[in-house]
Amino acid sequence: MKKIVVLAMCMCAYLGLFAQEGAGKDVILVDYFTYTESIGDSYPTTLRHAVIGGLQATGRLVIIDADAESGLKLEKDRRNSEEAMGDATARRSEIKKLGANYMLKIHVTQMDASQEKKDDGSTWYSGLINFTLTLVNVEDGTVKVSKPFNYAGLNAKYGDTKEAAITATIDYVKISMKKFVNDNFDLKASIVAIENVDKKKGAVSLYIDCGESMGVKKGHTFIVRVEKQVAGKTLYTEIGRVKVDEVQGDDMSLCKVTKGGVEIQKADQDKKKMVVTYKPSVLDGVGSSIKEGLK
Repeated sequence: MKKIVVLAMCMCAYLGLFAQEGAGKDVILVDYFTYTESIGDSYPTTLRHAVIGGLQATGRLVIIDADAESGLKLEKDRRNSEEAMGDATARRSEIKKLGANYMLKIHVTQMDASQEKKDDGSTWYSGLINFTLTLVNVEDGTVKVSKPFNYAGLNAKYGDTKEAAITATIDYVKISMKKFVNDNFDLKASIVAIENVDKKKGAVSLYIDCGESMGVKKGHTFIVRVEKQVAGKTLYTEIGRVKVDEVQGDDMSLCKVTKGGVEIQKADQDKKKMVVTYKPSVLDGVGSSIKEGLK
């Protein structure tokens, strides 16, 4: 009985800390990878670490690793329940209990390297990696994203051995995950206060309620939209843009208004609800030489 009580208390403490750290962020459970038998276990494990590392590096999401949830008996309970094994809805229910909004599934079809010859007769290898990423909405089971990722030729890396080429090419996956997050997850915040106003330009600088904990950095650009309800639907109208000038904490950033100062000031005076959404620049400065590999 004492063990049950202690386990329950640990679980509550875990979920409480989880909720605090993940406030305002989408939560993704990274499911077990599937892959063709010929690939073996080693390379997909390294790929999994790269995917999770890339997602976490954005600071925009809370990541739950299904492989690390054995302490919470997620997979054990699933395997011991015939209903859960045969019913995707039952499994989503278990995942939802962990607080996840989405489940990320990856099927790997190739992790190999092509052998090439140099002019002097020596050999080198070029990585070949192919997998499909599927993002499932835990609430209703709908697929939010299904996207193939392919790395070969100019989009891969090289090595003196097959293993070295594959491992080096996996480095590109981390960068791909950053673009994946930017493309599929909006970073939304609110305007906390307008700091400075110009008679002609309107709002000049303002504060938004997101910062370091959400991965916000100086130079990030946000779109400012006015939110309104029409016939039961939420609509947004863009009225301006702001650029982060200084990140002042986990949940606060000072921004310069780069467009729509007058409109932003008026919306604030009219008490309209404004939402700011992160608009990433082109890969945030990532070199153009690898852009093709991120498609």
